[in-house]
Amino acid sequence: MGLTSWGLLGLLVLATAACFGATVRAWPRAAATGVRAAGTRLALLLGCQLAVLLTLLVSVNGHYLFYGSWTDLAGAAGGGARVQGRGAANPRAAAVTQVVRTVRAGLGPARGGGRDPARDGQVEHLDIRGVRTGIASEAYVYLPAQYFQPAYAARRFPVVVLLAGYPAADRKVWISKGHIPRDAADATAAGRVQPMIYVMMRPTVRNGWDTECADVPGGPAVETFFAQDVPEAIATTYRTPDDRRGWGLAGYSTGGYCAAKLALLHSDRFAAAVSMAGHFEALLDPTTRALYGGSRALRRSSDLTWRLRNLPQPPVSILVASADVGEKTFPSARRFMAAARPPLVVDSVLLRTGGHNFKTFRMYIPPSLRWLSARLRAS
Repeated sequence: MGLTSWGLLGLLVLATAACFGATVRAWPRAAATGVRAAGTRLALLLGCQLAVLLTLLVSVNGHYLFYGSWTDLAGAAGGGARVQGRGAANPRAAAVTQVVRTVRAGLGPARGGGRDPARDGQVEHLDIRGVRTGIASEAYVYLPAQYFQPAYAARRFPVVVLLAGYPAADRKVWISKGHIPRDAADATAAGRVQPMIYVMMRPTVRNGWDTECADVPGGPAVETFFAQDVPEAIATTYRTPDDRRGWGLAGYSTGGYCAAKLALLHSDRFAAAVSMAGHFEALLDPTTRALYGGSRALRRSSDLTWRLRNLPQPPVSILVASADVGEKTFPSARRFMAAARPPLVVDSVLLRTGGHNFKTFRMYIPPSLRWLSARLRAS
């Protein structure tokens, strides 16, 4: 029974109701004096409270998708989930990043009877194994309808790499909650955005570890994976631009930090990035573990505001999407925007109020797609 399944939640609701029923029935007999009766009453109360707590936790997790499976939960608790990380080089490995491509029916928009890629576009699933990093991860790719139309057969489409927050337990979160295929198809059909390829991923490559898209000393080289292995995987699989002007990034929460970081540090690969409710400092907390190997210099170099204040600024464009009230990362975003100077260009989409949740993230997505469309070039 899955961690986010309705079956588990229903079972817990029934168990909670049964616990309350048993308490009501047994309470008269437990109302006597004495240690045994007091212990019975305590056990009844604690059992009901535990049942209510578990029901609430499973319900909240099902809504916000903090953990999508028992494996994800075990990984967050320090369990031994199977992961792929940076390892010793394999002399027999392929010379390029390996990709397994599969069409995933039913995940994209449908505007008529049946599904026609030339009308609706198409969602595909990629299994990617980075040749440089050894990291294995997956991506969902939405190809616009124009990708399959004869009039666009020679077109190389701009690419937007979308990075989820941490832990993004739902691997299809950009589809299930972000509605990217549907929104992108509608915006393209209406002429609000140009046809683009959307690569939907999560930055969590090791369950229970928020790596902040860093090349971790002695750990996975996540920055290199997203800056080199992933673009190579997409470029060798689809018709994409040959230069940086056709490549952009976007993300929410931790993914927003990753998007801005990758654009700033790899301006040779990416031209633009959107940070939706992302932070801009180098976090260090229990979820990141000893991320920077105790190196103050390494952590400082991952502080994006510090980089703007102390290092030459790269020729990229960054869109900061945040909210004045209710968004915990807004002070960090404000410091980042204040430190920007040419050739870096920083724009903003600021809501008056908005929480750090998908209800608010959804408000950032349409203007973010339009902003990226105006800055990325097909070829």
